[in-house]
This record gives sequence, C-alpha cells and structure tokens, in this order.
Amino acid sequence: MDLLGLVHLSVVMMSMVTAKRFIDQMQYEDHQRLRNEQFKILSNNDPRRSQQVCTRLTRDPYFSIDMLVGQTWRIYYVWNMELPKECMDMTFRNATRKIIDRIYKEMNEYLDVEPYWDTASVLITMSRARHEMLLFPDPGAAGSFHGVPNIIRDSSIRRVAPPKMTVPLLRFHLKLLYAGKYLLMADCQLGVTTLSARRRAVSTRTEIGGIANSLNFGPGHFACQFDLNKNERLR
Repeated sequence: MDLLGLVHLSVVMMSMVTAKRFIDQMQYEDHQRLRNEQFKILSNNDPRRSQQVCTRLTRDPYFSIDMLVGQTWRIYYVWNMELPKECMDMTFRNATRKIIDRIYKEMNEYLDVEPYWDTASVLITMSRARHEMLLFPDPGAAGSFHGVPNIIRDSSIRRVAPPKMTVPLLRFHLKLLYAGKYLLMADCQLGVTTLSARRRAVSTRTEIGGIANSLNFGPGHFACQFDLNKNERLR
C-alpha cells in the first residue's frame, strides 16, 4: 500500500487515497512508477482504529481557523505512515468565492457526492507541488471536516484522472495543542495522523517526541529528520 502514501500526501495530510482505487481498477501503466514514490502508508491499519483516533480528538476539541491561516506548518511526526526524510509543509487559506468556484469547476463532475459548496471554510495547500484540499466543517465538534481533494490539479496523478462521479469526500479531524503551537491532523478513514508545528516556531525533537508519546496513538515515526535545531540529534 505504499502508493497510498503518495496519494494521501497529494492533499495532507495527509490524503489523495482515492486515486489508488482508481489506479487499481483501471490498471494504468503508470502504476509501477507511482509505487516507487518515497511516501509510504503502512499496511496494518485497522479502519476501526482510524475512527477511534478521530473520536478521541472530538472529546476535547480545540480548533480555530484564525490560528492556522497565514502560517506555514511543517509535519514533524507521523502515525501509520513513513516520511523520514521529506519535509512536508502545509499552508491554510480562507476559502474565498474565487477558490470555491475554481475547485467546483475542476472537481464537481468527479465527485460521487457533492458537498454544500457555499459552506467551504479553508483551503489546505501542501508541498512544493501545491496539492490542494478544500475543507467543509462538519456539525458537532470543532475541527471536524469533510474534504474535496483536488485530484485534477494534482500534477503527480493528472495522467491517471479518475472516472467521473467516483471520488468520495474524505474525512478529517484537526486539533490544536499547547495553545496552538502544534497541530494534529487525523485522516478518519486511513488512520494517518500527523503532528505539525509552525515553521518559525522553535520546537525540539525531545518535546515533539514527548507530545507524541503522551497521545498514545501507538507506534509512530519522526518526519523531516534533517530539519534539526543546532546541536540537536534524533535518538
């Protein structure tokens, strides 16, 4: 399932996982090329555990879009994924009418279920390839979203676009930790979870590892291992 890593990260957190299903179904010749990508989602994920992680995060929600927008967040720790060397950055923007209209035009005919487009609240852009996901708040706990991955705009899988009316909405939960210094982002279907910090914030790997252990999400991995503070080492 290493292809899922590429597909998931094409949005973010985590999350172009639907593209793998389409590639499997259509047996594209590009399959082997995509499988060689370095991002790997681990194959031992239990769907029930994925939902349990999101359920735990909703019990004590802490989320504010205003604390995300205008900042660049870097993923430093991951669960159910291997991302050792690659530094993956995310930016958040308020969903303007221009952004909503553009993604509607690009993705509407590929979705199996349409969201209520006017309720879109934030656009996530990830990595140098500018992968995108448009998020729509779910009722209930703050930080719960469903999302439209902009697969058509994604340069890495543009040649293997899915059939029309087949792309499902994805589900995520976002939670800010320690007064907004850290961001947890969990994929409620795959169980891929990431712990991020602002690029300009000073965060040590000791602190990040301590937070990760305190969450009790099971075995995880440091990401972006070359981005260390001066005189800092990974143990």
